[in-house]
Amino acid sequence: MVILNLPKVDPNELSTNHRIRVALVTNIPAPYRLPVYESLAADPNIELKVYFCSGREPDREWDLRAAHFEQVYLRERFVNYRGRFIHFNPDVWGALRLFRPDVVVTTGFNPTHLLAFAYACWNGVKHVVMTDGTVESEEKLSVFHRWMRGRVFARTQSFIGASEGSFDLYRSYGIGDAHLYKSHLCANNNAFYAASAVKKQYDFIFCGRFVSVKSPLFVLEVAKQTALRLGRKVSVVFVGSGELEAKMRATAAAMTAEVEAFFPGFARQDELPQLYKASRIFLFPTQWDPWGVVANEACAAGLPILVTAVAGSARELVQNGESGFVLPLEVERWVDAATTLLTAPDLYASFSKRSRELVGEYTFENAAKGIGNAVLAAAGKNKRPRVVIVQRRMTHYRVPLFDLLRTKLLQNGVDLVVVYGDPTDAEKLKNDSGFLEWGVHQPCRYFAQGLLCWQNLGEAIRGADLVIVTQENKLLYNYHLLFKKRNFKLAFWGHGANLQSPDSFGLLERWKAWTSTLVDWWFAYSGLSVRLVTQYGFSPKRISNLENAIDTKTLSANVESLNHGEVAALRKRLNLGDGPVGLYLGSLYLEKRIDFLLEAARCISEILPGFHLLIVGDGPMQSMVEKAATRYSWLRYSRSVYGCDKAAYLKLADLFLNPGMVGLSILDAFVAGAVLVTTDCGNHSPEIDYLVNGDNGLMTGNTIKAYEKAVVGLLQDHDRMEFMKEKSRQSVKFYSIENMANNFHEGILKALAERCVS
Repeated sequence: MVILNLPKVDPNELSTNHRIRVALVTNIPAPYRLPVYESLAADPNIELKVYFCSGREPDREWDLRAAHFEQVYLRERFVNYRGRFIHFNPDVWGALRLFRPDVVVTTGFNPTHLLAFAYACWNGVKHVVMTDGTVESEEKLSVFHRWMRGRVFARTQSFIGASEGSFDLYRSYGIGDAHLYKSHLCANNNAFYAASAVKKQYDFIFCGRFVSVKSPLFVLEVAKQTALRLGRKVSVVFVGSGELEAKMRATAAAMTAEVEAFFPGFARQDELPQLYKASRIFLFPTQWDPWGVVANEACAAGLPILVTAVAGSARELVQNGESGFVLPLEVERWVDAATTLLTAPDLYASFSKRSRELVGEYTFENAAKGIGNAVLAAAGKNKRPRVVIVQRRMTHYRVPLFDLLRTKLLQNGVDLVVVYGDPTDAEKLKNDSGFLEWGVHQPCRYFAQGLLCWQNLGEAIRGADLVIVTQENKLLYNYHLLFKKRNFKLAFWGHGANLQSPDSFGLLERWKAWTSTLVDWWFAYSGLSVRLVTQYGFSPKRISNLENAIDTKTLSANVESLNHGEVAALRKRLNLGDGPVGLYLGSLYLEKRIDFLLEAARCISEILPGFHLLIVGDGPMQSMVEKAATRYSWLRYSRSVYGCDKAAYLKLADLFLNPGMVGLSILDAFVAGAVLVTTDCGNHSPEIDYLVNGDNGLMTGNTIKAYEKAVVGLLQDHDRMEFMKEKSRQSVKFYSIENMANNFHEGILKALAERCVS
């Protein structure tokens, strides 16, 4: 995770002590927040003082260490109402008056917080609100409570949330994304990373309070049914304490034949890493948790997690099917997932690795940076960096990428503007255009039959800190940006070369190679693109590998949602019979070599009479395919399809046939678990880097005979086909729109943090 260092505040613009005085009013010291406050206090632009309503609440047994920041403990006054502790500390007003803050941050809506808010309003002090709540966690609030939040939000300058769920809560009150800042809830990742490896003693670990809302008895039932499924005793360790402990011990005693339960009691912070690392799977069957820091701890220890959807961390930290499973509170479903992980070492290792990767950005330093950015914005002491991405045209598969990227950048205090133009007449035939609701349309004018394009970006890039343009020789405005004196950073986003050029050493490609070195940063499509740009002499330290992708997660979900009957119905409607199906899905234009595909398919059908080729797509060569479909009994054609319709076509395919240029369509093949077969034609897009020949796909010689022979051989070798289908399915987890947005986001922050402009 890259920390974006926003421009330092001009000391002349601040108060006489050159720092913004920040008063943070919160309930109690929490172990996962104290290091965040310490990091925030170290910010040279901020003078922090934290006001605690109480030293500890009765139901907390946290092990608190000494904290190194200015802190004040107010005179303790609270009541327990329906299991919640409501703080009322009238002395907060006087304490704030003594400090005279520039910004007041409140972390809740107890009377003490409302008093601090009132102090800010009365004295003209900026207010920042901070919550880990979500729409779900606050859905039972009364009308009065919602009204009060609305009044507070109306007089608040910045809004800090712990999660996407918190952001959704703010949005439900009409708060715009430009005012939202994220401060993750964190565990001490380093303590878990540094802990020595220990022997796995427990199949499951539960960590938390022993209360009904945390469902510890459900854990025992899952453990028992898993033992019955596996045919062996399983072990579970319960870390914590609470009112259900006696009942849990009695229940465990009644199932000793299946379950060995351990109750070590409440664990100190320094004891937790070893307990987690001694366990295999973390069970988190909560019925109400705005986040759940225990998930951070489990991920840092490399544990797969089974969790309910109500936990805030289930939306972000626990990725379903990648680092764990997000499941309804149904014993059978949890037993299925647990059994799968306990009996599949490779899958377990993959989940364990992914858990550590996902928790990497959830650090105390990043959480402090989120608070600091919100405070500086509220005080009007920082300028939000502005990034402009320019697209000559907008395609439908880029829309979710830009939506994700915008959200991620806003969380780091960066504004994103996407400017897009218009397709050529030929590109319109592909029927793949998209609409970005919040984007800025800037028309394109084409000359020389589409070989040159003018898109006036003067107004769109005004005030930008970073401008990202695509690497296309035809874009005339790019040359204005490359050769003018500029006060912003300029980046290319592209392939690294025209991989479809008939002369890779010609003048145009040499020109492209030279201009590629004139920018400040590079956003490369894939590892292949990185290698190309590096060959030009561009520093690899200033290249971000985006791992170009489409929304594979939604497409995978659509594929998985289809049952056998629906796919069978489509097969029957298309009159495909019971034989193998080769699918081409994509745009129909010259570089795709549709004529090669048709001839190869004709040869294949002569050897395998039950074989059918299904072509799905639009483009300039559509009429040729339509005519061929009327002549050949083995050929079926459909225009472009999307969503669940696209998923159905993918699911019935055995092979994904594309002898021409392979691009993002390789991810469609991976999602479907269909084996991609292409040729060594020399004009592939950078995504060909994802193909491992003979493993998750095939690249044949560049002749119809070689292609036909490879396809027939694969269709006749059932074991090899199943092996490659499984490898194809496994490959999809490495390439997703979420991963691409993360890579783009990280690269932008790195580019902004660079000191020099070319």
